[in-house]
Amino acid sequence: MNQLYLSIRKKHFDGPGGILELLPIAIPMFFSTMFDMLMMFIDRLFLSHVGVVHQAAAMTGGITSWMVVSFFVGIVGYNSTLTAQYYGAGQKYNCVRMVKQSLWCAIVSYPLILLVDCLVNASPVFSGHSELEQVLERRYFWYMAFGSVNALMRFVFGGFFTGIGKTKVLMLANTVALFVNVVANWVLIFGHLGCPELGFDGAAIGTIMSGAAAAITLMAVYWRTRLHPEWEGGRKPPMFESDKLFKLIRYGLPQGGENVLSMVCFVFLVSSFHSYGDDMAAATTIAFNWDSFSFHPLLGVQVAVSTLVGQAMGAGVPERAVRVAHSGFKVALIYAGFMLLLFLSCTGTLVGVFTPESSGLDYGQVREYAIPMLRLAGLYLLTDALLIIASGALRGAGDTLWCMLIHFLNNVLMTLVIMLCVYILKLKPLQVWLCFVIMGVLSSAMFIVRYKMGRWKSLRIIESGT
Repeated sequence: MNQLYLSIRKKHFDGPGGILELLPIAIPMFFSTMFDMLMMFIDRLFLSHVGVVHQAAAMTGGITSWMVVSFFVGIVGYNSTLTAQYYGAGQKYNCVRMVKQSLWCAIVSYPLILLVDCLVNASPVFSGHSELEQVLERRYFWYMAFGSVNALMRFVFGGFFTGIGKTKVLMLANTVALFVNVVANWVLIFGHLGCPELGFDGAAIGTIMSGAAAAITLMAVYWRTRLHPEWEGGRKPPMFESDKLFKLIRYGLPQGGENVLSMVCFVFLVSSFHSYGDDMAAATTIAFNWDSFSFHPLLGVQVAVSTLVGQAMGAGVPERAVRVAHSGFKVALIYAGFMLLLFLSCTGTLVGVFTPESSGLDYGQVREYAIPMLRLAGLYLLTDALLIIASGALRGAGDTLWCMLIHFLNNVLMTLVIMLCVYILKLKPLQVWLCFVIMGVLSSAMFIVRYKMGRWKSLRIIESGT
């Protein structure tokens, strides 16, 4: 028995790339992403006591704004992978240089985000929704647009700590943000502690305040960390380096493109479900809230895989990168299996969180839609786990162009199928949701194929020792 235990531990847990190397990075990121999701979860929970339409409008307004921001965040945030590769290659001074170039990129990005948001807001992106929902969606959209500077700063400075594997700093920042979010929402939405009752607007303002708290925390810890001489490499790095900025844009652009394409398709998907009316809109929001709640912690494992794969590739050891990916698959599948059981066994309780009977609102039809939707959503969690880890390994190695192309093809096909089902075939809401789940399962296959091809193992995206 002892021999079996030692054999299992050596094969799966110990050594470079094993689960025990992955977990110290994955666990803080697991909680960081969980806290991020919990903030959104709390917004929707509080808004469920304000109105059915309000929580649906916060979701669509928020994701439409993120659709724009995610493109620029994808570019700015790729400094985490480049930092990981430089760190793995022993070039700590280049890690600081990448942060500076990422900061330049973020400064330019913010006014561009506001400009693009003006164009998006003028488009019929919210058409087909009820008049009240459209008003609330546009209002929440603009709150999130002006608060997008917080997201940019979080990815600039958070990328540094992700790349060097110090993810506890991100957990600290998100813990601060969660605390600010809960207190600010409670005070502003419901009008406690002498503040006026702002309701829907209070949720948006609380979200902006929490984002600012996280960004300030990361900036403070970064400036304290980089004071150590080891990060300067005995030289004063210049403020602007065109070669490193070009590298950031070259590899970050496909990631930003992937982000925005995914969000565009997601907006169309959500809008299609919302066209069935307010009850279906609320049910879709509930299903996606729980789906995101289960999905986001997997992103923590993905970040850990991407970081360690990047460090291994920077060190020139692709075999270690492969073992990291295998460890990620194991951890992600165990977690996804647990969430699948939870979704199938506690569906009514999970839906009931967002359909409070004590609020005086009629959530009967919403529950009839949401319960089977959530059960079906549990079916693609396992394949989602495989997709997330495979794409994390590919991004960590620098295979961002293929990640974008695969995501684009998957999302376009899914969107076309859903819109066909809704507007042409005019299927019932739950039939369309079943089609969405099936397409979600099928979309994972292409990432697995690309990963198994192994071409990512020969990529080299950083220079050697300059």
